[in-house]
Amino acid sequence: MITKRRTAIIFISLAVFAIIAASVASHDYLSFDTVIRNWVYSRRTDALSSIIIPITYSGNVQTVFALGVILMLWKKTRKTFGIPFAIVSISSSVCYKAVKAFFKRPRPDVAVHLIKQGGYSFPSGHSMNCLVCYGFLIYLINIHCKNRKLARILTILLTLQIICIGLSRVYVGVHFPTDILGGWSLGLAFLTVSIIIYERVRGIGIITMI
Repeated sequence: MITKRRTAIIFISLAVFAIIAASVASHDYLSFDTVIRNWVYSRRTDALSSIIIPITYSGNVQTVFALGVILMLWKKTRKTFGIPFAIVSISSSVCYKAVKAFFKRPRPDVAVHLIKQGGYSFPSGHSMNCLVCYGFLIYLINIHCKNRKLARILTILLTLQIICIGLSRVYVGVHFPTDILGGWSLGLAFLTVSIIIYERVRGIGIITMI
């Protein structure tokens, strides 16, 4: 049964995404984007870039794919983590790629890029996919990990990872701040729906039979 809290999360997340998407669709570049980007770019240093660039790469599809492979190959985590994680990760990737193709928002000027990045800008695929994938992993950890202290530590680390990856995309110059907010809002709605579906599927034992 879908709780009122989950329904509210989905509704509010989609509402936020719709508001941001409307401005993107109208090609209205918000002053919010300009102010934040200028402030972030002014804080760039070689030392900080050497830290943030690896962080942004940790949100690549290849990194998430590698994590999924590890969870699938290890027999102890295959059914409880690997299979659900793989399904949600692939679904999230398909979703954000389709949305990007629909809006076709150009990325910020290549002159401000610190890394090579092609494709469209809105929503941020890194931000959405990491929130969905690492958020779903947090959920799985908290229902399957018996060591509660370890579960809390992993939850904190993964949450920080989600936030840092999203923010890093603005720093390296490949996204507007509204791309990040759009990715997070759509990702939160997608994650909540994924958890609801997972609980229903798990309840009828489909995953345990694989």
